[in-house]
Amino acid sequence: MKTRKLQTTQSAVARMETGQQNFTTDMLQKIATAFKRNLRIEFVK
Repeated sequence: MKTRKLQTTQSAVARMETGQQNFTTDMLQKIATAFKRNLRIEFVK
C-alpha cells in the first residue's frame, strides 16, 4: 500500500517514525508539501 501524498509505502513511513530509516531531503520536501509548509534547512554555527 502506498501513502499517496508521500509516494512511498506505509512500511517505509513506519520505519521513519521508529527511527529505523533516515529521512532524505527529498522525503522531507514531500512531507512539507503534504502539510502545505515550506522546507527550510539551515546550517548554523
